[in-house]
Amino acid sequence: MSTETSFTSARKDVVDSLMFWGLLVFLLLLPFHLVIKGLVPGPIGTYWKEGLLGLLLVLWLIESLRVRRLLLTRSGLDWAVLLYLGYLVLRFFVDGPGWETLWGLYISMMYLPVLWVVATVLRQRPSRLMVLIGSLVGVGAVVAIGGLLEFILNVPLWPSEEMMRMHGFPGVFIYGTNIRRVYFTFDSPTTLANTLAMILPLAVSLVLVSERRLARVAAGVAAGLMAACIVVTFSRGIWVATVLSLVVMGAWLALERVSGRGLLRRLWRPLAVVAGTLLLIGLAWTVVWAVWSPFEDSTYQGVAELSPEAYAHLPINSVEEDLLSQRPVSGEAVLQTWSITDPVSLEPDERLVLYEHPPQEDKTEIIYSVEVPQNGALRFAVALAPDVWSPQYGDGVTFEVYVAEQGGMHPQEAVFARYVNPKENISDRRWRNYLVDLSPWAGKAVYLSLVTRPGPAGDWAYDWGGWSDLEVVQVPSEYFASVETESAILRHTSSIADWTGDETNRDRLAAWSQSLDAWRTAPLWGMGLGTTGVAALRTNPGEAFVTESQVLKALVELGPLGVLVLFVLWFQIGRVGLRTYRASEDASRRTLLLGLLISLLVVFIEGWVYQNLEVKQVNAYFWTLVGALGFLAGRVKAARNRPQGTSAEAEPQAQDSG
Repeated sequence: MSTETSFTSARKDVVDSLMFWGLLVFLLLLPFHLVIKGLVPGPIGTYWKEGLLGLLLVLWLIESLRVRRLLLTRSGLDWAVLLYLGYLVLRFFVDGPGWETLWGLYISMMYLPVLWVVATVLRQRPSRLMVLIGSLVGVGAVVAIGGLLEFILNVPLWPSEEMMRMHGFPGVFIYGTNIRRVYFTFDSPTTLANTLAMILPLAVSLVLVSERRLARVAAGVAAGLMAACIVVTFSRGIWVATVLSLVVMGAWLALERVSGRGLLRRLWRPLAVVAGTLLLIGLAWTVVWAVWSPFEDSTYQGVAELSPEAYAHLPINSVEEDLLSQRPVSGEAVLQTWSITDPVSLEPDERLVLYEHPPQEDKTEIIYSVEVPQNGALRFAVALAPDVWSPQYGDGVTFEVYVAEQGGMHPQEAVFARYVNPKENISDRRWRNYLVDLSPWAGKAVYLSLVTRPGPAGDWAYDWGGWSDLEVVQVPSEYFASVETESAILRHTSSIADWTGDETNRDRLAAWSQSLDAWRTAPLWGMGLGTTGVAALRTNPGEAFVTESQVLKALVELGPLGVLVLFVLWFQIGRVGLRTYRASEDASRRTLLLGLLISLLVVFIEGWVYQNLEVKQVNAYFWTLVGALGFLAGRVKAARNRPQGTSAEAEPQAQDSG
C-alpha cells in the first residue's frame, strides 16, 4: 500500500470517526438542551445543536466529495425525503422569504439531514447500529429516572420557563389536583412522553436480540423505567399511541411465528416481552393510582371548571343574587361588554363584564356583601379582553376569590385562584367558566372579595381582566360531593373518550376547529410556511395558533399538496420498511427492524393529534430512525445485487471507492 493511499485511508477514518461520535454527542445531549441553555449563556448555549449539526453536515459533504456523489441511504426512501424537502424549499421561495417563512422552513425540516449522516456512518461500520440504538435506549432510561424522581419528590427538577409563562408556576398537574405531571428537562410533559414513547419499542427489541444476558436485563430495565415514566406524564394521547403500537408489535410477532412446528417454543419469548411491557404500563398506572388516591384532593376544595355546555346547563335550583346588578361595598364596578369567539363552535359569545385591572403593585379588590343560601355557590367566568392577547401586552392576570364572614373574627379564606395568560397560553383565549362552593357559609352574611393581581413577572400593563356572570346560586346538595369523591386519576384516564366535558379535549377540539377555519381561507395553497405552531409564536404571536396535529399543520400551511407530500413520505417509510423486513433473512435483524418500525408507528399515530415533529428530540430521533431504516434497506438491496463471493462487510467500501 502506498504512502498516499495510507494517508487517504487515515483521513477517511478520522472524518468517519468524527461524524459518528459527533452524531452520538448530538443525540445524547439533545434531551438536556434546556439544561445546557441554562448553564451556558448566550448563543452557544442556545444554538449548540444547530452548530453541531452544521459540523456533521460539513463532514458528510467532505465524504460525499471524496466519493464524488451524495451519500444518501441508497434506498427507496431517498426520493420521498427529497420530494418532501424540495416541496418545503419551493414553498419557502414561493411564499416569500422572510422571518416567518424562514422559521417555518426550519421548524418543518429541522433535523432532517441527520438521516443521511446516520446512513453514512452506519454504512462505514454496520456494527454501529447496535451502539446507536443502545445509546438512545440508555438516554431514554436516564431521562425516565429523572421523570420518576420528579414525581416521587413532587418538585420540578429543572423548572420549565415555558410552563412558567403559560401557567405562572413551573409545576404541571392534572387540573384541579395535586397530582404532578412530570417533564424533567423537557419543555412539557407531552414532549417528554412523546420522546420516551418512540424509544420504548427499541428497548423491547433489544431485549429480544441482545446476545448477552446483562444486555437483555439492562434493556428490560430501561423499558420498564420508560413505561413507568410515560404513565406519570399523564399524557393521554401518547398513552393510546404507545399501547396501540405495542399491541401491533405483539400481533406482528405472533403472526410471524404461527406456522411450523414448535409454535409455542418460538412464540413465548417475544410475546412475553411485549406483553410484559404492556403489563408494566398497567402496573405503573395501578401503583400511581393506589399511592396517590389519598392525596389527590383538589388544589382548591369545591371548585369545578365547566365546559360551555356544562356551564350553560348547570343544574341551578335558583339564582339568589346577580352581583353585576349590585353596587360593591368596596371598589369600583366598571361594566363593559366583551365578545369572545368560542374556539370550538367558532360562534361569538358576548357577555357583560366586571372590568378589574390590577395595579402596578399588589392587587385590585372589589368586595360584595351577600347572603349565602343553603347549598350556595358562586357562578362566574373570567377572561382577558381579546385586544390584549398578543404577548407584547403584559403577562396575564391572576384571578382570586376570598370569603370572609361579616362581623366575624375569622380572616378571609381563599376559595379560588387561577392564572389566565392568553398571551402565551393559547388555550386561555376563551371564557374560563367556574362554579365555587359556598356551602360552608350557608345562612351567613359574607363579604365576597374579587381580586386581580399582575402575572408572575409583575408586568401590570394591559392586564385587562374581567369577570362575567357573577351570580350567587343554589345547586343540588350532592353536586360538589359527587365531583370531589371521584378519583382524579380514574377521571383523567376515562376522559380520553370525553370530547364534550373534558377541558383538555376541548382545547384540542378548539385547535382543530381553528385550524380548519384557517385552512378554509386558503384551501388550495395553504396559508404558507410558518403561519402556525412554534414558528408563528416566534414571529407573529398575536395571530399565532397551534394545530395540535401534524397532519393539520401540513394542511393549513401547505395545502392539500403538502398533506399529499407528507403522506407519500409516510407511505414510502412503511413500504420500504415492510419490504426490507420480508427480504431480511437474519432473525435478529428482522426483530431490530420491527423495533424501528414500531417506534416510527408511535410517531405516526401521535402525529394525528399532536404536532410532534415540532418537538426537537422527537424530530431528531425520528430522522435518526428513518436513516437507520434507510441503511438497512440499502444493505438488503445491495446484498441481493451482490455478485457471488463478495462479503457483506466488503460491499459498502467497494461501492464507496467510486
